[in-house]
Amino acid sequence: MSKRTESFPEPRRRLPLRRCSFRFAGRPESVSEARQWLDRRIALADAPEETADTARLLLSELATNSVQHSPRPPGELGGFSVRVFFLHDWLRVEVHDASRRPPVLRAASPDAMDESGRGLVLVNALASRWGRFQSVLGPGMFFELRWDVPELLTPVVPLQRKGR
Repeated sequence: MSKRTESFPEPRRRLPLRRCSFRFAGRPESVSEARQWLDRRIALADAPEETADTARLLLSELATNSVQHSPRPPGELGGFSVRVFFLHDWLRVEVHDASRRPPVLRAASPDAMDESGRGLVLVNALASRWGRFQSVLGPGMFFELRWDVPELLTPVVPLQRKGR
């Protein structure tokens, strides 16, 4: 007699989070809500803490710009959308609002009390890549953060060919 073995299906692997989006009202408190929303998604994607900190900061800057500068119909709050893409060792965050004006990277004011004008300077300094994008809904801003990118220890010098 042969012994019968039962086979059980393997537990399902949790699929990694790849893309998600959400729309926020055009209110100042929505910036904090967007940061918390992103924080929960980054935790699911298992990004490094330093990357999560930077992503929250940069999202705050782009979302604040959207709240402050996007046009609003009379009597409405406007709003902005955030879309996040998670790929192997990097993420992309997009912020879209109703603004048609291109962002302006300006020099930060030397006045320490002046809080405006530093948002895109921070994005420029901390993002691996950033810029504008165009979608069917109109223009938006994005930033990308990469981690675990190997750095070259020494400059690469091309090998010289023999006989030439």
